[in-house]
Amino acid sequence: MRELRREFAINGTFFDMKDPGSKKGIWKIAVQDNLPLGQNSFTNSYQGTKTGTMVYLEKGNVIMDRFNNLSEIQKLGKIKWAIGGNALYPDYNLKLEKALPDISRLAPHTMMAYTRDNKILLLITKENRTLTDARKDLLKEFNLYSAINLDGGGSTAMVANGKIIKDQGRKLNTIINVI
Repeated sequence: MRELRREFAINGTFFDMKDPGSKKGIWKIAVQDNLPLGQNSFTNSYQGTKTGTMVYLEKGNVIMDRFNNLSEIQKLGKIKWAIGGNALYPDYNLKLEKALPDISRLAPHTMMAYTRDNKILLLITKENRTLTDARKDLLKEFNLYSAINLDGGGSTAMVANGKIIKDQGRKLNTIINVI
């Protein structure tokens, strides 16, 4: 079982809830130091669908674009980390990304954003919001360069300054920690 145990952390990307401890259970891109974290985390979709993915390249660039697999991203350079989800900004189109309808439902949501002043934000909604409303709140509050949606609902979890802001509702497969 993965738990939030750092000073600053959020839950990661989508996964198989029946087997959260399995490296096979990661359902979107999850990469650290140019290597996928599990057997399936080199791709966002076996059907070829490109979905929003935030990437931090070793040379210091942060990129958010739609990618299908790790090889597409590696053409840009060596990857420090990458995490797949759904694009929220600048382009928000869940139909294009073939997202399941429950992704946008009234629920807690987890998001990552990159601001125009070069800050990476780890964010959650503490109250239930539709994803569209959570996106509007995000755009109203921050001067964004890009943003993605990560696994939400019962997976939404956050620790800030070592304090649990929202406790995880289930076992998690991936966690984004700031060390």
